[in-house]
Amino acid sequence: MKRFPLSAMLTSLSLDFETACARVAELGFTHIDIVALADRPPEHCDALADSGLLVACAGVGRDLPPAVGLDVAAVARRREAVELVKRQIADAARLGATRAYLVSGTDAGGDALARFAEAVSLLSTYASGRMVQLCVEPVPGRALSTAAATLDWLETCGLDGVSLLLDVGHCLISGEDAAEVVRRAGRRLGHVHLDDNDGVSDLHLPLFAGRLSRDGLREFLRALDEIGYDGALALEFDPHLADPVSALRESKRAVEELMSAGG
Repeated sequence: MKRFPLSAMLTSLSLDFETACARVAELGFTHIDIVALADRPPEHCDALADSGLLVACAGVGRDLPPAVGLDVAAVARRREAVELVKRQIADAARLGATRAYLVSGTDAGGDALARFAEAVSLLSTYASGRMVQLCVEPVPGRALSTAAATLDWLETCGLDGVSLLLDVGHCLISGEDAAEVVRRAGRRLGHVHLDDNDGVSDLHLPLFAGRLSRDGLREFLRALDEIGYDGALALEFDPHLADPVSALRESKRAVEELMSAGG
C-alpha cells in the first residue's frame, strides 16, 4: 500500500500559529492543513519556514462579514465574498498549499446552490491560476451534506475543475461507505480528512474513539491506493479534547501502522 503523507490540521491544537507549527513538527508530521487568511501576519511565514512543514491544504471562505456569502441573493454581497475568498486563496498559494476547500452554505434551495456554483466556478479558475486545486467539502447540516449529493452537484453544474474533499467522520454521520465514495470519486477526490465520531454529532474525535473501525480505515486506505490518490491525509480533531497532542500522536501512529502493514 502507498504511504500517504500525513498532515495535521493546525486547528486541532488550541495554540497560536507559531507554537502549533513547532509542536506539530515535533510530533513528526511533514505537512499541515491551515485556515487561509485574507491578511496574514509575516511572523506566520517565518514560523512555517522554521518548522520545515509543508502546507497540504487550506480552508477558505471562513470568517466572512455578516450577510456576506457565496450563495446570498444580494449580488454586491456575493461579489464581496468572492473577492475576500480570492485573497484567502492567494494566501494559501503563497504558503505553498496545493489544495484549498470550501463548504456550502445552509440554504439548500436550488437558487442558493446555483449561486454557490457560480461563485465556485469563478474561484476555481482563480485558484488554478495559482496552482491550487479547489475542493468542496460536504458537511452534515449544510446544503451539500453528503458526499454523494456533492458529487452529483459537481457533475450537474459542470464544475469539472473542482474536486471533492472527503471527511471520513462525516461519512459516519451520513451513513455513506467512505471507501465506496473514494471509488466513485476517482480522480475527482482532492483531499481527505480523518477523524471519528459517534455517528450522530461531528465530534472530531481521535481515530477509533468512536464508530470508525480499523477494518473500515484499512479498506478506506486500500480504496485510496486503488484510485491512485496523490494527496495527503489530514488528521482533524477537536482542540478541546483532553489531550489533543496525544490524539494527533496516537492517530498518526495508527495510520502509519496500517499503511506499513500493506492493508
